[in-house]
Amino acid sequence: MINGIDPNFAAGKLGGSTPTSKPTSGSSGFADVLKGHIEEVSKLQQDASKAVEDLATGRTENVAGVMTAMEKSDIAFKTLLAIRAKLMDAYDEIKNIGV
Repeated sequence: MINGIDPNFAAGKLGGSTPTSKPTSGSSGFADVLKGHIEEVSKLQQDASKAVEDLATGRTENVAGVMTAMEKSDIAFKTLLAIRAKLMDAYDEIKNIGV
């Protein structure tokens, strides 16, 4: 289960420097977008858990609906892991750039 984002993950705090330009009001930064997607994946996981619990306790007999909720949750989580892997690869590549 995902419980939130480390506040040090914000793009401006990674290198210890402050960003040179601030986002305009009404726009969201990369960290906000990423946080929104993580929360969405968390909600899908909670929905899938609730669907499984409902099936196990007999509150629903919709096996197809439960399977669909579980697959949506699984695909969303795998996509999030792939994005994380790409971000870590990019970070490692930037880290190894000679100055």
